[in-house]
Amino acid sequence: MEALRRQITVFTPGKKYSGEVDIPNAAFRTTDLLNSASLYWRDPAEKSFNDVLLMYNATLAIDGIQEFQKFDRVQIRQPEIIFFYDNFTGLGSAKEKMRADTLKEKTKEERKTILLITKVRLNSFFEIKGSFYGLFKSKSIQKYIPLNDAVMHEITKLPDKWMKKKIPLENNFVGVNTSYIESCVFE
Repeated sequence: MEALRRQITVFTPGKKYSGEVDIPNAAFRTTDLLNSASLYWRDPAEKSFNDVLLMYNATLAIDGIQEFQKFDRVQIRQPEIIFFYDNFTGLGSAKEKMRADTLKEKTKEERKTILLITKVRLNSFFEIKGSFYGLFKSKSIQKYIPLNDAVMHEITKLPDKWMKKKIPLENNFVGVNTSYIESCVFE
């Protein structure tokens, strides 16, 4: 049986890893994978830490160098992940989408917009604006908060000024590690 994998990009302080992760089935959301109590591993015997994400065919990029290093396999400590995104543009069956729409209508959930500021790590921080449905308080107890229609900027301290650089996202989705959120503004 061939392994099911999904392309994902994770940002850690000063670094970006892009590669593939194992998923239990094609309909499994990346956010659910990373928010689970125990990360899915095809072969759990090879885990070196309890809180790592195993990535295959990974490329490590650092500022100015897109392919700083390549790895066949790399384990990334989950507490170090500031945010992630995937290239999965469509997920969920028609039945699941209909159920979600019915639930939104029933609970009168409205789309809310939020601006998040992350903690400074090294000499930069991130400004992330996005939208979500539901109660933010219930989402904030998870490891990662999923935001749609996301726009991200990295703010970096240079010797004599601050520089703001837009981070391109595959599909305007991002999952933000709640432990890195310093402040938020609801709009």
